[in-house]
Amino acid sequence: MLIQNPPVAVAPRLWMLGTTEYPLFLYRGEGQSTIFEGGTGAMGPVLGRQLDDLGIDPATVGQAVVTHAHPDHVMAIPAFRAMFPSVTVLASEAAGQTLAAEKAIGFFRKVDEALTGSLLAAGRITADDRPQPMSGNTIPIDRTLAEGDRVDVDDGVAFTVLETPGHSACSLSFHEPGDGLLIISDATGYYLPEHHVWWPNYFTDYAAYLGSMNRLSGLGAEVLCLSHNGVITGAADVGAYFDGAIAATEAYHEQIVEQATAGASVRTIAEGLGADVYEKTQLLPLEFFQKNCSLLVKQSLRYAGIAPAE
Repeated sequence: MLIQNPPVAVAPRLWMLGTTEYPLFLYRGEGQSTIFEGGTGAMGPVLGRQLDDLGIDPATVGQAVVTHAHPDHVMAIPAFRAMFPSVTVLASEAAGQTLAAEKAIGFFRKVDEALTGSLLAAGRITADDRPQPMSGNTIPIDRTLAEGDRVDVDDGVAFTVLETPGHSACSLSFHEPGDGLLIISDATGYYLPEHHVWWPNYFTDYAAYLGSMNRLSGLGAEVLCLSHNGVITGAADVGAYFDGAIAATEAYHEQIVEQATAGASVRTIAEGLGADVYEKTQLLPLEFFQKNCSLLVKQSLRYAGIAPAE
């Protein structure tokens, strides 16, 4: 089953907050609460309002976990620092290095401004949700996470950290086997449930991306938390989701290789692929999708050993 439209409980202690496009996941332990995902800047005010509506004391939020260092997954962290004074921010070492780079965060701020504008234009947020300006060009973290580490969320309950590269080199996923909970960052790409299609997002490594999906699919999760557009529940539906994501990724790669073999340039292939996904989701400009599709084309050609046509 697909769950959207937060705030909504997706498991006994796990809530999807934020917006459908940019969800945040709150695990409510007995002693403290933990947020997974750092969202866009606007998700800070959105989350504050949702916690108030749900009667959740902000003082109970003790941890904020970054899944990976892309602008739509970290820009609410400064707001979390202000909202939750004792919060500990967790991320991978690679993500921490990116978030400490002033040039990277300067770029992230520009992207976040565009995302805020898009969400406002789409009516997904209000003017009151505009994020406060950042005081600097870094986003510090407090604890570094790596493969096999634990994120304790309650007495005797912890998520195991899984390194799941491919989308980015710093991507982490989180598995809690007791209730079958799995938070996967963007490991399966951008799912568009209204079309039941995937936009694969193997921006850094095609083989690693497939490997991460295959690894995650074997965990038998009951609740699959996506970084965009919803949550999948039920073991059968989660399994079908992974099968679909893997098949879509392989087909996407084969399409790229076929076009390149026929002589199409990286730019030509990327423009066509970008236009297709833009037509289905227009929260961001066409050129955003085409630019990112050029990364996918290059990764597919690198994996296939094909020199790109000029």
